[in-house]
Amino acid sequence: MKEPINVALIKEAVQQCCRTEEECNACKGKACLMGFAKLVSEYADVKKALSIPNGLKLVPSEDYKVYEVDTVASALAIINHECKNCMDNHDDNCVINIIRSSLEVGLLGEHLPFTGSPLAYIMTLSQINPEIGGKVMTAYRALKND
Repeated sequence: MKEPINVALIKEAVQQCCRTEEECNACKGKACLMGFAKLVSEYADVKKALSIPNGLKLVPSEDYKVYEVDTVASALAIINHECKNCMDNHDDNCVINIIRSSLEVGLLGEHLPFTGSPLAYIMTLSQINPEIGGKVMTAYRALKND
């Protein structure tokens, strides 16, 4: 049996990506990519739900802030490490996928396809952006070796 998703670890990783209210002047909440990701992780924690109907469509696309690459890459590695490698049973509205999408839009400005395989996702990310993909892969491998 697979271990449950470590929602607390995901929440902490997403929190690390969030810019301070001083930098943003005020928290924009769900209108911000990281604010939205924090809300999704909180929802998963409180409701013990791993899917949000139409959740992927709710990812804010009008957030143009610049996020710290290393921190977001590390969070993407954690998200992918917590993914349960669902393959054919992948659900786009899984909280892992929704949070992953928020983070990747913050780094790349676009959603990437996800087929249910974290390793295949990181390989695709590496093809699109070798620098970011390399950072995510390095952090992902470190998590796998722990």
